[in-house]
Amino acid sequence: MNINLDIERRLLLPVDHARALSLLDDLEGTIGRFPNLKTLTRLADDSYLWQMRTMGVRIAKIAHDLSYAARYEIDRDAGAIRWQPLKGHGNALIGGEIRLAEKGAQTEMLFKVEGVMHDVPVPLLYRPLAGPFIVSKMTTLIERFLARTGEALATKIPVKTFPKKKSS
Repeated sequence: MNINLDIERRLLLPVDHARALSLLDDLEGTIGRFPNLKTLTRLADDSYLWQMRTMGVRIAKIAHDLSYAARYEIDRDAGAIRWQPLKGHGNALIGGEIRLAEKGAQTEMLFKVEGVMHDVPVPLLYRPLAGPFIVSKMTTLIERFLARTGEALATKIPVKTFPKKKSS
């Protein structure tokens, strides 16, 4: 069974836009916060293979070991990380975007993902429920990722800056 994903979530981060933009400087660190990520393998400078821990409930036989590859693009001007699926890797094609928008003294973080998980093994009896169930599990992981990212940004020790000396 194939399961389509089209999920969008937002979180208001308790940090200014400049601090939030540091997410763009450490792509591996940023995506490495995603819950249930088992391994992240670099395929090329801008491409990674994700391998996730089992998602779902094995006892109900609605479980899937998600694996996919994507090519990432960092758009500093737009405050965004975007990814496009790479065919021929894993069992899903997933693309998406993380976008940071200034909201006064805080930053809104948008996480959007769309794609398809292929060949999810689901017993015939559970097929009507499997799609919404797996999408719900993925939505929960995205919300946990947003919370982890907000916490990581909020607890970072600020870099001490010194005023510039005036020349006499």
